[in-house]
Amino acid sequence: MPYPIFLQLKNFRCLVVGGGPVALRKVKGLLRAGALPQIIAPELTAELSSLVDDNKLLWLKRKFEANDTVGFQLVIAATNHKNTNALIRQEAIAAGLLVNDVTDPEESNFHVPALVNRSPLMLAIGTSGEVPYLSHKLKALLDAKLRSDLGEDIERIKQCRDSLIERAGDNIELKKQLIISELNPLVEDFICGMLISD
Repeated sequence: MPYPIFLQLKNFRCLVVGGGPVALRKVKGLLRAGALPQIIAPELTAELSSLVDDNKLLWLKRKFEANDTVGFQLVIAATNHKNTNALIRQEAIAAGLLVNDVTDPEESNFHVPALVNRSPLMLAIGTSGEVPYLSHKLKALLDAKLRSDLGEDIERIKQCRDSLIERAGDNIELKKQLIISELNPLVEDFICGMLISD
């Protein structure tokens, strides 16, 4: 069973190998997470080229070569060639890197879940890479059902939590009482009101 984790990628060196639609999807996810990825590919889609032109993506215009994963912490093998992806994956795993091979999820050491984003709330949906279509269908369902303004409610919950921590100080009993009397009702209301009314 996989160990779920949210990575802070701001200071991660991330490599995507491949220049097609799948690589584009992976690059967009990395950019949303605050990474500045590098891509290796002989050719790029028009949208990837635009990201390069906007200095949001570094591009090495060639095919993957041995030792290209050196210096990176996270690698995504997203070429159209299963054998090339396998070479990338094997090199990355041997170096102890995080690697996702889009053509062989079972041999990858991480999978990218489908995300429902209601920042700061993020719901990650995964099937261990085995049935990504199901993950994406569940994402679409939750995206359609969850209110878009949940972040505002979460901010109120955060402010309540910060306030009660400050007021309670080291008094554990007071903290418990404040959680029950103030924080819990807000959280219960949030949970009951998460869905869009039919």
